[in-house]
Amino acid sequence: MIANNTIICIAVGAGLIGFAWFLRLVWTKNIKSSEGWAGFFGVVGLILAVMGFATTIMWPYGGAPFEYANIAFGEPAAVFGALLLFAAVYLWRNRQLFASDAAADVKKMRDEVQQALKPVAIFVFIAGLMMAALAMSWIRFQNGAAPEEEPISGLFHAMPIVEALFLFALWAITAVGCLVFPWALSSKRGKLRQVVISTWIIAGVIFAGFGALNFYTHIGMFTNINKGTHYRI
Repeated sequence: MIANNTIICIAVGAGLIGFAWFLRLVWTKNIKSSEGWAGFFGVVGLILAVMGFATTIMWPYGGAPFEYANIAFGEPAAVFGALLLFAAVYLWRNRQLFASDAAADVKKMRDEVQQALKPVAIFVFIAGLMMAALAMSWIRFQNGAAPEEEPISGLFHAMPIVEALFLFALWAITAVGCLVFPWALSSKRGKLRQVVISTWIIAGVIFAGFGALNFYTHIGMFTNINKGTHYRI
């Protein structure tokens, strides 16, 4: 079984943290250079687009009982990767917009970035509906329980509700930021913007930690399966 949700999760985590940080700078401070951000979004977006589309099309998780993983991990990753690639292209092509510290130029930068993001916000909102539906699927069908052979996560194999609640919360937090995003762009109220920033940073940190842990637990799982060992932690 190919378990590429490792690289997908850490890339999603990096992307959520990075985009939330970028929005915070746009909304409250200033971005003196967009080239670094363009490179960052390009690298993360490329990883997610390639891995997400490959998972969506090829279904590497295979047959029962893991079919759901291809949908739950692959399709959101493909969407997020495509959006980050858009951000990378926009920031690279509009480098001069971020080159000045003058107050009038900073205001122009904020206005133009906001206008550029408004059409994208339509897709982000719909992606939020997707993430909300996936969140409900985790809790309703209680998929996602790690195989018994997997160290650490496999300790909860007999209690699928534990991992179902964790995955529900993680997808739901991400969905909240997506669903609020269009209104945060149009509103001058800092509270809506803070909801977007906070939810995506929290989700990003958890995704990154979850993905990093999976590098260890998945290697342990394959070791247990292939060598007949019984590593639990």
